[in-house]
This record gives sequence, C-alpha cells and structure tokens, in this order.
Amino acid sequence: MNPYRLTLLIALLLFQAACATVADRASRPGETAGPAGEGAVLATRCENVNRTLLSSRGIGRLEFSSSGRTQRLRFAWVGAFPGKLRVVLLGLDGRPLVTVATDGNGICLLDHTTGKFHRESPPGGRLKALADLPLHLDALARLLAGRMPAFDYNRAEPIEGRTAVEDGVVLKKWWNRVGRVYLHESQPTFTRIEAYRQTGELRYRADIKKTRQVKAFTVPRILAIHDDAGRRLTLDIERYWANEPVRPGTFRLESPE
Repeated sequence: MNPYRLTLLIALLLFQAACATVADRASRPGETAGPAGEGAVLATRCENVNRTLLSSRGIGRLEFSSSGRTQRLRFAWVGAFPGKLRVVLLGLDGRPLVTVATDGNGICLLDHTTGKFHRESPPGGRLKALADLPLHLDALARLLAGRMPAFDYNRAEPIEGRTAVEDGVVLKKWWNRVGRVYLHESQPTFTRIEAYRQTGELRYRADIKKTRQVKAFTVPRILAIHDDAGRRLTLDIERYWANEPVRPGTFRLESPE
C-alpha cells in the first residue's frame, strides 16, 4: 500500500469510527459493588479526572500499524466538550494531507491533496473502509484530554490494580462488562482504559505511557491505542495547550468547491 493511500485510510478509520455512534453520550453511574461503596468511589474518581479541562489543543507524531505495515505522520488536533474534535493529518514536512472534524452534529472529511470532501449528518451512518480501529472521535477527544471515554454503565465494581500504585474498576451494564479502568492511586491520571463490546470482546485498549503537567492538569504525553486484531495507533504529543480559547467555526469544514 503506498504511503498516501495508507494516510487516507487512517483518516477513513477515524471517520468511520466517528460515524458509528452519536456524539458525546454521557457516562451514567449507577449501582455499585464492593465494601462501603468502593466501586462508587472509584467510578466517581474516574468521572472527575480532568473534568474541568474543556478544550485541548496539541501537535505531535503519529504511528499507525496494521497487517505488518507502519505509517508515520504528524498530526494536530483541537478538541472541545461536548463532542467536538478536529484532527489534521500532516506529512513529515508539515503539509496538511487530510482533515477530519466533528461539531457533534455531523462529521466532515477533507482530502487536501485532491480537494475531495465528504460530509455525514447526522453522525449515524458509516463510511466503509478497508479496516477498522473501533474508536469513536468523541472517545479520542476524551483520551487526548486525559479524561475517561463515555461509558453507558449502571454498575461499578472494584478490581485489583495491575501494580502496587494502581486502583482498578470494572464498569458494567447489568451483567455485561463495558469498560475496565486503571488509574494511579495518588495522582489524577489513568494508566489504562479498556472498552468492550456487548459480546464481552475487547473493542480497544488505551495505554497512557507517559504524562505531562499542563496548567493544573495531568495529560497524556504518549498514548498507545490498539484493538484485538493487532491494529495500533500511537500518539507522541510534543506540544499541548489546555483550556485555550477556540475560534468559532473550528469544528466545521466547508467543501472547497
């Protein structure tokens, strides 16, 4: 696969994942399990991490691996809550290749190399691609902000952390596991977040490999996302701005024609 086609495919994967769901469905805490409501305490901690970080912006390097092929690009993003994100994929020379944007009401994709433009509104359809990294744009915006993706759950049960400095919680919708979250026991940051399908199969796993402090927030420095099929997206964030003003129209794309 030539580099440009793989570049466009990455954008299509983001676009397809965004179209697979409505934007920004709020997490819904419910019943809890564990001694003295420990599940409730952990779920509340998860919901409150970076809750006041309402907009993020940054630039960095991106590596996408699938079926033994790897593509390296640069990327920039602007995100705002609820459910707004603009991602620009850049060549290593900084030239914009593809822009994907959602304002919470629709999703647009612009191929800067050909001028082709595609819009989906409302964001409920699907744009077929060759492969699929099952991550919604809203979930990506939340991960970039160091926040927990929106899970539809009504039970929270504590689990043992993977290390001595981690706390863990399983989020369930009735008897089905929908998420598993690990967070640092003494710092307001996640170490791993897993999302599951209704069948119990893994949708994606996000590992926060490194963090940095920006203003009062602990945010990702290196974020690695992969699914059960071996597809991996690694984001190395070089510069980060938190709660900076966002210009009107940032999350709307217009056809160049």
